[in-house]
Parts: sequence; structure tokens; C-alpha cells
Amino acid sequence: MILCCFLNLGKWTMRNRYSIQILFPVMLLFLLAGCETISVKPAAPVDPQASHAARMFDQQRYEAAADLYLNLAERTSNNAHNLYLLFAADSLIHDGQLDKADNILRQLDSTALPRELQFRQALIQADLALGRHQPEKALDLLITVPPLAGNDEKIRFHTIRAAAFRERQDGTGYVTELIALDKLLPSDEQRLQIQTEILSILARHNPQSLKEQFPAPDPITQGWLELAGLLRDFPNAPGEIIAPYREWRDLYPDHPAVPELLTSYYSRQQQQIPVEISQIAVLLPLEGPYASPARAIRDGLMSAWYEDPDESRPRLKFYDSSNSEQIWPLLNQVADEGADIVIGPLSKQAVMQLARAGGLPLPVLALNQVNTDSIPPRNLYQFSLSPEDEARQVAVWAAYQGYREPAILYPSSSLGKRMATAFMETWRQLGGSSMRSQAYDPASKDFSTPVAQLVMSTQRKAQLEKQKRAREESIEYTLPPRGMDFVFAIGNKQQMRQIRPMLQFHFAEGLPVLSTSRAWDGQLKNDESFDLAGIILPEMPWMLDSDTDNPLSRKNLQDHLARSERKYLRLLPMGIDAYQVLSHLGKLEAAGLPPFKGNTGLLYLDNEHQLLRRMTWISLQAPPRILGITPPVNTVSVLPAEPPNIRLDESTTPAQR
Repeated sequence: MILCCFLNLGKWTMRNRYSIQILFPVMLLFLLAGCETISVKPAAPVDPQASHAARMFDQQRYEAAADLYLNLAERTSNNAHNLYLLFAADSLIHDGQLDKADNILRQLDSTALPRELQFRQALIQADLALGRHQPEKALDLLITVPPLAGNDEKIRFHTIRAAAFRERQDGTGYVTELIALDKLLPSDEQRLQIQTEILSILARHNPQSLKEQFPAPDPITQGWLELAGLLRDFPNAPGEIIAPYREWRDLYPDHPAVPELLTSYYSRQQQQIPVEISQIAVLLPLEGPYASPARAIRDGLMSAWYEDPDESRPRLKFYDSSNSEQIWPLLNQVADEGADIVIGPLSKQAVMQLARAGGLPLPVLALNQVNTDSIPPRNLYQFSLSPEDEARQVAVWAAYQGYREPAILYPSSSLGKRMATAFMETWRQLGGSSMRSQAYDPASKDFSTPVAQLVMSTQRKAQLEKQKRAREESIEYTLPPRGMDFVFAIGNKQQMRQIRPMLQFHFAEGLPVLSTSRAWDGQLKNDESFDLAGIILPEMPWMLDSDTDNPLSRKNLQDHLARSERKYLRLLPMGIDAYQVLSHLGKLEAAGLPPFKGNTGLLYLDNEHQLLRRMTWISLQAPPRILGITPPVNTVSVLPAEPPNIRLDESTTPAQR
């Protein structure tokens, strides 16, 4: 399904002017910049200050433009007043000041606006919704284009809708909007990049899947589908496709495909060809506590290996690494036997030995992650499904959503403390300060007390203690105080089934509850829906992939695990990624290049050569609702506290505002 291709795509970036330029080296981010025909400033400003504001906007000095437009709004009335407010809000959205823009838009009376300004307002509100990662709201705001809308507004309309579909992981809607957008763009250069993206997506899928996704295509869409089919037949042979392409052109003489399209497509495919590897050594334990998880990793790795064409498969040699003390002799042995690269070892003890070495005889992708005081060898890469890393992503996602004040509930186990610490450290690095925290006994069956202690104010706790000492039988609860706008609850599925109802019981049902992938096992049974529905958490794309056409999907692989090993389900895609990412490790070291679209998430390397993931965010329900992908950490910060003069509806969360 086309949907699966978008589980690992990044966020849209909006800039000034609503034209499209897709930059492949940065993961096809749409930069809306540089088209003189697309403008958000008044078409013919009469006031010199309006002209100056428009110039400020053109120079990307958005805050200055917003100040000028607000001043103009104060000096004018009626339609001009509303128009300048819209321009001010739009400028603030471009500057990332979403709350201020929202506050301005709330001042507008939509019913009093003329029809042309109502559509402009809808475009700006949809942009605001995208900035807050609410793709459904953006799509609800932009359903149809008014008959009198200009080409500029149509371009912006389809640009926003395409962004919303992509963030919602709806590949069919995304491609449909790109096709509509392609018809409107003024230059062949812009259309070439849009068209290359259309073909790159469609060519990844078999004809039957596309027929299901596009059951009744119009002639232009049908042309795209058939051209994508040609490219599937000639994936790396641009010389052989010339004659079939001419036949396709005869069938579709009016199709908008630009002349340079095939050259652009094959050039992009060439950039994605991985480094060749002839022999891989796999170091996994056959005995001991790591043997069962090692089997799941091996099964995923072998599944990916079998999917490679016979002629391009590297040789695989497996070695028993049960004895961590013998990792060095084993590594020298595999080097002597001709391995180009190593996958493994799995135990922390073995990885620690490699991390403390001055150098390694060949590149190693270790299947665990350690931290040392010394600098690890440059050819040591570390890959793990770290719970602490998920906790860090919770902090990034929460900041990304505009939350400011977390409340953390965590088990008092060593893992729970490490995860809570990882969240807190990341939250502070992002600029956050205010947070509450409360530990709970993971062996306890009563979560009421720690939840109550977390959500109640200090004054209320003292009052309850006083009532308790006085042995009063009746204790009344009050609403949680301001000072928290979401709860990060760490726990497994069984614990979360008790924690979530306790939060609701203690009048915290209005607070979003974030957790980690430990809170569910890939399914939500009927008796679990009431307790878990609505919990927001990061998950690997593979756990959400039900595509029967993909032989490596969860639906096709999970039944191969023995029942006793089902708890290691997520290690199957780890094995797939460990195999498939090997030839891309060199690219991931280069700054500015896109991450690797893995089954466990978007994979990228940090400065210590740890292979980290950006995961897919879901809201638990049946089936899970996809919300987006963890953004790069360097693009996110915790918003400052709200200014006191802005009143917000306390019944809404920051993400809803």
C-alpha cells in the first residue's frame, strides 16, 4: 500500500510564498519559497506602510511584517482591518509564533468577512493546524476551492492538503494532491521535481495495489500509473525504456509529463544505489540469556536476505558469540575469513569491549548500545531498540506539540528511573523547566495513591493529610491544578490499563497521556479499548504495516515466531533493518542527507555513531490512528510560558489550541 511508504517521511517546512521546490537531499521537504506569482501580501497596497510590510515579509522578516500589519489593522476598519489581521497572523505562522497567530485569528468574525477573505482565512487556519500537527483539522478546513479562487490560492490549497495527507501517512491522498498541484505550477523546473516525486512513489508498488488505491483514475492519473509500471519493469535500465516510453507517449499525447522526467527519475534512483558488500559476518549467541532474542533478530535478518535478488545477495556467515570474553579473537577470525562488515555482537559486555578498543579490523554494526568515557572506534556503529531513546522522543514530540508542563509517572525500577531521567534531561535541553514527577511500585496493584499524588496540588495534598489525621471518612477531590498540560506515564500494557483509569478517576481525564511502545503489544482487544484508547505513543512503522504485498511486513512474518518468542516480535524488524542499512552507513555519516527509511523508524547516525530512530506516533484505538513522525531534535524547543494577557480555553490542550 502507498501508505507504507510514508511511515518514515519527515515534516513539511513552510516558508514565504506558496510555490513548491522539492529538495531531494533533505528528504523532499517542500520549501514554499521564491515564486513571484504566489503572494500573501496585498496585491496592490495603497498605504506605504503596507508596501513596507510586504517587503519585510519578502525578506523573511516575519515578526517585523506582523507588527506593521497589526499597526495597519488598528488604523483601518471593515474589510481592510480584517485583511491586515489575516496578513499579520500569516506572518506570525511563518515565524513559528503559532499561539500569537491563533490569538489574532480568534479576533476575526468569520461571518462578517467577504467570501474571498473567508477562503484566505481558511488557508491560514489550515496552515496553523499543520504547524500544530493537526492534519485532520487542516483537511476539514480545506475541502473545496471556491470558483473564483485565483491560481495562487489554488496552489496554496493543494500544497497544504498534500502536506496534511503526508503527515497523516495517507499516500493515496498525497499523490492525488501532487497531481493536482502539478497542473497549477508555473515553471517546468518546479513541475519536474513534483513529477519525479509522483513517479518515485508509484513505481514502488505493484499494479494490483495501485488499482485498489486508484479504482477509477482520470486519464492523467492513469497515464502516471502506466508510466510507473514501465519504470518498475526497467528499474536500472534507462537505455532500454526509450522505446516503451515512446509508445506510452503515443497513448498519452496530452499528458503533462515534462521532457526531462526520465532523466530526473533515473538520476534520483542512481543516488540511492547502496555500497556493495560481498560477505557479512553475523555474531549472535546460540546459548545463554540472549539466545531467544538472537533467534528473532536472525529470522528478521534472513527474511530480508532472502528478498534480495540471488545475484546481489552477499554471503552470510554466522558465528556463535555466546562467550562475550572471546569477542576479540572472534572478530579477528571473521576478518581473516574475508568478511567486509559485521552484524553483532548482541550483549552489552561484548559491545563495551569493542567500544573501548582503539580500533577495529573491519566495520561493526553492534546490536546494542553502550556509553563509555573514551571515544569509540570510528568504524563501530551501535544499533538498539533503546527504551531510554523512546523516552527522549516523548520529550521531543511533546515539545513539538506545544506542551509546556509535563507530569511524569514512572516505575521505581532501574529501567523506569533511567527512562524518566532520559525524558527529564531531554526536556531541559529543549528549554523546558517546569515538571512534576512521581514514582510508583511496579509490583503494586494499587496505582491510586501515586496517581493522586502526581495530579493534586501541594495545598490539596496537605488538606488530605489533615483529613486523614482527623480520620474523616469523606474525602473530596478537586480538579488538577494548572501546572501540567500532559502526563508521561511509563509502564507496560498491564500497568497502563490501571494507570489510565486512575488518571481519569482523579479528574485528569482532560490531560493527554503519552507513553512508550511498551504500553501495547501491537493489538487492542475489546476489553482493553476502554482502558487504553487515546494513549499516545511512538511505534516502529513495521508494527503498523499490514500490507500483504510486502513479504517483510508484520502480517507476513509474525506467525513465524514460536509462541514463546512472541515477546520478541519487535526484534524481527530490527534484524531486517540491521541487514538493509549496512550499505547505507557511509551515507548516513554525511551531513544534510536524508535518514534511512527503516522498519523500526527513520534511522540516522549521531556523532557517536549510534544508529538512532525517529519513530511513528500513534493514538491507540482499533486500528491505531497515525499522528506523525518524531521530528529532528534540532528543530524543536519547548515554547516559553504563555503571556498573561492571552486567555486560553482551559478545556483544550496546547496541541488543540
